[in-house]
Amino acid sequence: MHEDDHDGLTPAQIAEAMKATPRGALALAGITTGLLMAAWLAMYFLVFLPRGSVG
Repeated sequence: MHEDDHDGLTPAQIAEAMKATPRGALALAGITTGLLMAAWLAMYFLVFLPRGSVG
């Protein structure tokens, strides 16, 4: 990659964009993890517990 390959952005604009990127990725990961945990708990309480113990 050459130094000129920045799609017309200045180094300051690139640095500013990179400040916000980790926050968005962490927010997406947190939301996804929360939804996964909520779905697992819903399955546990609505499917597994009502069936009772096995054996």
